Amino acid sequence: MTATRVHLETDATTSLRRAWWSLLGFVVTFFLAFGVGEGLASALGHPPGGDQPAELWVMVVATLPALLVFVLPAVPAVLYGRRAMRLGEPRGRSPAVVAVVVASGFVLLNLVSGVAVLLAG
Repeated sequence: MTATRVHLETDATTSLRRAWWSLLGFVVTFFLAFGVGEGLASALGHPPGGDQPAELWVMVVATLPALLVFVLPAVPAVLYGRRAMRLGEPRGRSPAVVAVVVASGFVLLNLVSGVAVLLAG
């Protein structure tokens, strides 16, 4: 085994490990996203837990940055996962897929919830 091959295997393993560890960022950004969304809505004059649903523009202005904050951990998970695959570690696909599924699921859930609020109100 050559030194270059060992180095590539180590880099692939390190990238795979970093991809999996970056998924823990979803735990932190989950709470940060709610803080950002509720904070922006409150700053725009819509208190949390109010009787009436927020206006559409308030929902958009508060939701978009919150969703952006939540999906941030998907970026390094996908980048490190792809790097691991490129370096010969096929298991790098798993954390990348998990990151995309979690991020897109959260975004989709929030969009469906927002549409339901608009249709009900």
